[in-house]
Amino acid sequence: MTAISRREFLKVSAASASAAMVPAFAGSARAAAPEPAKKRWYKGDLHQHSQWSDGIYFPERMADFYRQNGYHFICPSDHNFFQSDEFRYQRDWSIPHTPEIHDQDGFRRAFEGATSYWKPLRRENAWAGLTQEMVDEHKSIYGDDSVETRSFEETTYVRLKTFRELEAEKNDPGKFLMIPGFEQTTMPGEQGYHVHLNFINVREAFPTIDPKDPFGILEQNYNKGKEVYDGQDYLVTANHPLWPYYDFQPSDLIRLPQFTLYELTNNAFTPSDSTRVEKAWLPEQMWDIVNAYRVTHDQPLLYGMGSDDFHEMDQWGVGWSVVRAERLEIPDILAAIRAGDFYASHGLAFDDIQFDGKTLEVKIDVQEEGEYIIDFIGTKKDYNPDCEYAEMPYEKGKSLPRKLECYSKEIGKVLETVEGTEGSYTLKPDDLYVRAKIYKKGAVKKDWETEGAAWSQPYRG
Repeated sequence: MTAISRREFLKVSAASASAAMVPAFAGSARAAAPEPAKKRWYKGDLHQHSQWSDGIYFPERMADFYRQNGYHFICPSDHNFFQSDEFRYQRDWSIPHTPEIHDQDGFRRAFEGATSYWKPLRRENAWAGLTQEMVDEHKSIYGDDSVETRSFEETTYVRLKTFRELEAEKNDPGKFLMIPGFEQTTMPGEQGYHVHLNFINVREAFPTIDPKDPFGILEQNYNKGKEVYDGQDYLVTANHPLWPYYDFQPSDLIRLPQFTLYELTNNAFTPSDSTRVEKAWLPEQMWDIVNAYRVTHDQPLLYGMGSDDFHEMDQWGVGWSVVRAERLEIPDILAAIRAGDFYASHGLAFDDIQFDGKTLEVKIDVQEEGEYIIDFIGTKKDYNPDCEYAEMPYEKGKSLPRKLECYSKEIGKVLETVEGTEGSYTLKPDDLYVRAKIYKKGAVKKDWETEGAAWSQPYRG
């Protein structure tokens, strides 16, 4: 059987909100206020995949990668459905569905009483597939009884553990936390868009609404989430805007101020050499473009998140978010993210971030020797908001026709640079906002690609 690519997988994978966020966290309280409870930093990743969709590892092994390597929380976010107890089968997207087999009495008897998702074994490796080699590797780590199988005719099906089972096994109070969720994934046609959203802290999925334009996809799925999850405590993020072909633009988030979270760092962000457009926005500049507009129009800030979008081992530990909260519990983590009390990382760490309404103070958590740089970045009130457009080079099978937004380099410029591990910046009368980016001296890549970097959230006066 011919292997399929991730792009082909996503074309056929779709079956397919957050409450309003509050402005940025103010780091110091009034003198007369009671002493706040002690908060600490919790490292987490809210975007990864397992064999429930197109990750190559069983869900328990994927969770253990994070649990055993210094992470405090994760949100397994497989494509378009939640890892529930509902019985499912034949959801290997690389194998055509054959309902005539599954409607037979013998098949129903073979799966009598079954729960969860049963994935068919493939004879060869392919995107989103499960092979005997993968099963054997899993058994070598977790034991022979870690894999449950059932067979019908010549096909062997493997049961995957549900989120309920995983949280019972992996949750460790105060040390590790599993947060439920899923990634809403569109089904792009020949000229379509890969617009993905993560719904975080939900235990059911709804079918993706796909009006075939990025703005409509973002808006309509966000609104549907409000309806489906009414009264629930959840978050929604706009994922990897660059992947694979600049699939939504800064103007989409400008027109949708209800979106207050997007992925600044993600392993899938980088466009190929054939699709990169020098004049067009990159993720870090996109952040500034949206926030310059939002601050000018008194709208909620856009916060930047870090994630792996983990599918396989070379995508592990690429990006993450570090949240400051009193407790490692879901309500505390979500509340801190809503308040902007977190930072995104691509390798470095902040020891402290404080903002008193005027001055941003940061301190780097130095974990290895070297010289460090702190850039305080923002946009002036008199920035040029005009947008021009550039065409993305079109190559059949490798890119799609796109008109890409190009904005002034006045948006998101370095206001001040500090060499060292501590620094501060006081907002000037003509500043809209300020954020801090830390990196090691000598880092040569620009924007979000800087390796060994971390980003505070933006703060306004």
